[in-house]
Order: sequence, then structure tokens, then C-alpha cells
Amino acid sequence: MPLFEWNAEYTVFVPQFDDDHKHLFALVNELNDSMSAGHGRHTINNVVAELERYTREHFSREESALRAAGFPGLAAHQAMHRAFVAKVAGFRAQMESGTVVLPIDVLFFLGNWLRDHILQADHEYIELFAVQKRNLGLSHSSRVQ
Repeated sequence: MPLFEWNAEYTVFVPQFDDDHKHLFALVNELNDSMSAGHGRHTINNVVAELERYTREHFSREESALRAAGFPGLAAHQAMHRAFVAKVAGFRAQMESGTVVLPIDVLFFLGNWLRDHILQADHEYIELFAVQKRNLGLSHSSRVQ
């Protein structure tokens, strides 16, 4: 059973962002499943590598869209992204120095991100994109990319 399940509460009504977020859910659940099977330490390197890739692609995509839309909270949003990247870089640095990164620490960090960032910070831009869709004559459920 997944630790975190995607549901409509998490949607930001931007299909690419929702898909990116779903991928993060899958990564969290993969780590949790691996830990449950006693293999968390074997999985952690792959999880951190995927987080590095994810942050480059998703944060770039999201920030570009927010900039183009004129999102007034962009600077604060970027600061949250930079803090996430720094935390992931810290996990990588620990691993490279031979320090053990506890999978539970990564899992806890990611779980908080799902709850705090997606449900709060990302939801701050939903209305901005909804207004843009209405101005283009699209419904909120049109799911334009």
C-alpha cells in the first residue's frame, strides 16, 4: 500500500506539473517500499539521483511558466525550490563523503514537501492559471498544457 496516494486534492490543474508531482509520489512510494523490504540503503543512491534530475526539469518548467504568467510570488517560490535543491545536494554530498544517508530522513523530507509545498505553495498559482485559461476561453477542466 502506498505511503502517499495522489488524489484530486493535489492537482494544480496544469497537466505537466501534475504529472511531475505524480512522479514524485511514485519516487516516495518506491523508497518506502524499498525500506519496508529492508533495502532502503540500496535504493537511496538511485532516489537521490532521480531527485537531482527531477529538480532540474520540474523546477525549470514550473518557474518558466510562473515567470511567463507574471506570478507575483515567483521569488519566494524559487527560494523554496533552491532550498529543496540544496537539501538534495546535501544528501548527495553526505553519500559522496562516505556518510550514511538514512532513507527515513529522505522519506520524511519528501513527505513534508508533498504536503507543504504542493498543497500550499503550488496551490497559490492555481487561480492565476485558471484566470489565464478563462481569458483564452478555456474551462478550468480543459487541462491545457
